[in-house]
Amino acid sequence: MKKRIRFYNFLLDSIVFLITVVLVSMLLKKHVERESLKYFMIPLYYVYYFVFESISGQTVGKMITKTKVISVNYPERVGLSNIFWRTVSRLIPIDIFSYLFSNRGIHDVLSQTQLKKL
Repeated sequence: MKKRIRFYNFLLDSIVFLITVVLVSMLLKKHVERESLKYFMIPLYYVYYFVFESISGQTVGKMITKTKVISVNYPERVGLSNIFWRTVSRLIPIDIFSYLFSNRGIHDVLSQTQLKKL
């Protein structure tokens, strides 16, 4: 998978998440202090990846770039445990930089997943 497509996925998903943050912030501004919103938004970032990838193998960014998460061992499907470990692995601070040295990020290697072009 080309690094450029992965970068586009990240960029598009970041834009979708930013829009979500703005909308949720506007909805909750009367009920939650601004400083407390981060305790809601940070987990929401990981929930976004987990829910989208576990349901369809794709986030919004992957839908636009026509890529999908698949299992290395079973390419026809990806298991919930693969998606769980993929999502948890995103918590590793250097995960985003792992693409500088490899075509597969840390979250791909640890979860035994990869991206497939549709």
